[in-house]
Amino acid sequence: MSNTAPSARYLVVAPNLLAHALRTPGAEFRVQTLADDLLPYLQAAEYDIVMGHSMGGSVVLSLLKYLPKTRPTSVVLVDSSVELTAAQLAVLTAGRIHNTRQDAIWRSLGSQIARQTNFDDHRNGNTPRSFSHLFADKSAAVLLTALIADPRSNSNDSSKLETIAKFEDVRAVIVSNASHWIQNEFPEVIVEEALRNIEE
Repeated sequence: MSNTAPSARYLVVAPNLLAHALRTPGAEFRVQTLADDLLPYLQAAEYDIVMGHSMGGSVVLSLLKYLPKTRPTSVVLVDSSVELTAAQLAVLTAGRIHNTRQDAIWRSLGSQIARQTNFDDHRNGNTPRSFSHLFADKSAAVLLTALIADPRSNSNDSSKLETIAKFEDVRAVIVSNASHWIQNEFPEVIVEEALRNIEE
């Protein structure tokens, strides 16, 4: 990433959600509970960019109502499923297979620093899996981009694009050759897209 890193310096805050990376488990895993846990970060500082990956994208959507209404904020959702039908969720749950050795390594590491039941806890705590209504909380000052993994790598990704396409003021970007783990495979795309919103 050093070749594409911006010349300016940025302060990056990467909080862990409840029950992630050795954080104390929460009592329940509703997206709004995870978002409420992050409110102290938004109250302590103003951020130029806010982003979330996977379930973290739904958490970010829950934070839209707390972002500044007059100062531009770049929001990036990284391969987040904001709408999943019961059938799609069943396929996702059944298909928790690692496609590559690297995926298996990351999953193994993740299972060591989080509860084994995190995936199921998130799924069970957020049924139905429907968060697109949260786009209504987006102010005009928020510039929102959704990065979507290449639909050729995952059948659920075509539904992600269909959902995002319903919102005219959300920019959808398909990341070619990317799986769900865009941040590992193409970190430079995330940096470029996040900065594009604040530089325009």
